[in-house]
Amino acid sequence: MRKFILIAVGVTACATAFFLFGFYATDHFTGPAKGEQTVEVKPSENALELGKRLEESGILFSRYTFLWYLSHEEKLHKLVAGRYTVSGTMTVPEIATMLTLGKTVSTDIRVTFPEGFTMAQMALRLTAHDLPGKEFLVLATHPKAPWRTEFDFLATLPQAATLEGYLFPDTYSFAPDVSADAIIKVMLKNFGKKWNDILGQSSDATLDPKRFHAIVTLASIIEDEGRTEAERRMISDIFWKRLAIGQPLQSDATINYILGTTRLQPTLKDTETSSPYNTYQNKGLPPGPISNPGLMSIQAALSPESNPYYYFLVDANTGETVYAKTFEEHIKNRKQHGL
Repeated sequence: MRKFILIAVGVTACATAFFLFGFYATDHFTGPAKGEQTVEVKPSENALELGKRLEESGILFSRYTFLWYLSHEEKLHKLVAGRYTVSGTMTVPEIATMLTLGKTVSTDIRVTFPEGFTMAQMALRLTAHDLPGKEFLVLATHPKAPWRTEFDFLATLPQAATLEGYLFPDTYSFAPDVSADAIIKVMLKNFGKKWNDILGQSSDATLDPKRFHAIVTLASIIEDEGRTEAERRMISDIFWKRLAIGQPLQSDATINYILGTTRLQPTLKDTETSSPYNTYQNKGLPPGPISNPGLMSIQAALSPESNPYYYFLVDANTGETVYAKTFEEHIKNRKQHGL
């Protein structure tokens, strides 16, 4: 009887030790592979097969700690098929939780459109990510009529206008099979949200819809002309004053838009290019935006910083913006800065 008791105590002690070791191992023993790996859990794959694969790939220290944990947590048959990103630095509970809750890797494609990108540049970036860039550009150039009622800010858009200026620059996640129509609607919804946020912070919350297109158009020019928020608000005031007195905007950004260039200082010949977007030859705003401006430029167009200047230039060497009150002073500044 005494021998039986000793054996029972020994078995119990071993079982307890194994149980405690199991808990310790699952929380402290990690796999030798420290980098991230993509692992696919196959449909109907059992835990033993999966544990073997994870151990062989270095994700698990031992398949048996994985099985022990799943069994203890009653999750042996709760694996969710899919693709996961895992690492040997993860503990068994972390891996098991991910695989049983279905925290799979997203197949969405992230695309970033910088502020000031044109529709054409956006289309090229979409194509580079294997998304429908060509179809996107066609739809953006010839917007669908129902969008004018679906998105109220497009209601007063000129009939022949494109969506240039209204495709908000941001980082987006798109499904691999997303349509060009869906991409544009997501970007337009984002523009609408950002615009409402801006109006909510502005004293001009009752903005005349007829001014809306003018503000977005000017914002797109400011986007390329200024760098900081302060500069853009200053430049905004200068442009609004020129518009008020009938003075041409003479924006280099519009010349670059016409020619598809990025010159800091267009040549005299460049400024003679015939186009309704040429703000050297034509007074007033161009027919529409020349890019898709970000929040800072839209806010600058809506809320200019009052100043006494009518002219400005950017020093090509220092990047400094130099302002002038008169044309004579502006010419002097040009000579002084080698322009």
